[in-house]
Amino acid sequence: MIRFTVRTLLKNRLLWAWPGIFILFVAAVFMWGDITADPSSTSYFIQLADINLPASTVINQLISVIILISIIGIPTHFSKNLKPDRASLLLSKPISRTELFFSDFAGMFIFSLFYTAISVVLISLLTTIQGAIFPFQHFLGLLIFLPLTLLTYYITIVLFLILTNSYLGGVLLGYFVTGFSSMLLNFDQFIQMFGLTDSWFEILLQILTYLIPSAEAFQQILRQIFDSGFSSIDVSLLGFAFLSCLPFTLLGYYLYQKKQF
Repeated sequence: MIRFTVRTLLKNRLLWAWPGIFILFVAAVFMWGDITADPSSTSYFIQLADINLPASTVINQLISVIILISIIGIPTHFSKNLKPDRASLLLSKPISRTELFFSDFAGMFIFSLFYTAISVVLISLLTTIQGAIFPFQHFLGLLIFLPLTLLTYYITIVLFLILTNSYLGGVLLGYFVTGFSSMLLNFDQFIQMFGLTDSWFEILLQILTYLIPSAEAFQQILRQIFDSGFSSIDVSLLGFAFLSCLPFTLLGYYLYQKKQF
């Protein structure tokens, strides 16, 4: 089932926009821009026309676009697998619901890893040829943490797909609920900003912080790598990021086991 999922995702034309965006970006910098090292850090600057921006800013914007494309395109196959006819056909094979569920996550992660690797190769060619630099830690960080960020969104979307039986509902709810993790990770600032000093509200936000997959935690770690390399990684934040993925994964698995087709 893992190979089936990966092949299905590779055939999704919407997702071809992912490597396409990186190809266009690299081509644009080659033709109209430049790459220069940042003497004050391990990072570099990307110049396009008259605009000179830190690499982390540009890559973060590209990641935001990739996340949007991915959360629209990747869940389509799982949504189809929940249709009674398709589900009955799949479950008629000698394969368990447990294998179907977790192999889908594995296939999605492998697909994301493959497209991320293509993106990293393109950017590394750009920095090597145009700027004579090769920030290995940046590339490795992107290769690891972009798929993990997408996985957090996918976990939430799968849960809502099972609950709503609606592709649109699952994608929208998954996107906004997972995006909510950005606020939850900094809920102290949120509480101070709006003057919500009640202890019960603070406790509620703390609980939600550990219940909703934290895409923001993985993205913060990636930003730390771009700023100072792997030596700056907050290990406790990394552990929290993985821990936050467990509740929705287990709940989705339970509901998938109980779902009637």
